[in-house]
Amino acid sequence: MTRAAARLPTVEALAALWREVTARPLWQRPDLGRYLRLRRTMRLELLDVRQVRLLAPRGKINDCSACTDLCCIGRRSTVLLRLRDLATLIDLGRTELVTHDKPTFAPEEQQDRPALRRHLASEAWRRFPVLRQTTLGACAALSLAGQCTLYPHWPLSCARFPYALHADRREAFYSPRCDSFWIRPDAEPRARAMVAAAVDSYNERIKDAVLLAYAEARLAELGLMQLLRP
Repeated sequence: MTRAAARLPTVEALAALWREVTARPLWQRPDLGRYLRLRRTMRLELLDVRQVRLLAPRGKINDCSACTDLCCIGRRSTVLLRLRDLATLIDLGRTELVTHDKPTFAPEEQQDRPALRRHLASEAWRRFPVLRQTTLGACAALSLAGQCTLYPHWPLSCARFPYALHADRREAFYSPRCDSFWIRPDAEPRARAMVAAAVDSYNERIKDAVLLAYAEARLAELGLMQLLRP
């Protein structure tokens, strides 16, 4: 079996758990109080990619082969992992990449960067681990040749970069952090796939919050809770 076709039982079990938890309305008794508490903290409706407007030119896609930088290196490139990412790493036998050793950002570094401030202040940043980086600041999943050893099962944040999502506006855009790109009609399917990955990444945040609120014991059975902070 090829790596791309590898079976991921923990990922499959996590998806089955989501279907089970959402098989009935989250607000249905006896869970109304739990639902209202969760609803006060975040939106609980999953986003449909068909509702998202793409701001980037059609077919704009990153050209890694011509890049003079590497998006997998540096504090700003720290990858916050989701439950699905953790389930994948369990299935791949790569949990040595999971760490709670996170970079710090001085107040002046956060100035004029509201998205970074919100990210660092979030419950997800407190509880969820990140991909380990080497002492040189490179992602530990990189090979010596600079290739991702997790691909195609890399984390959601990696799969969508450099596309990002403004959920409130229902807009997807090409991140200014990546200035190595081409614009070609035949790249449109790949660009659309990365927009879909950006939407998936947003939706997984919602799924994580719901599953942690409704099925923590089951997540522990899957070995996921031991990778999170209490």
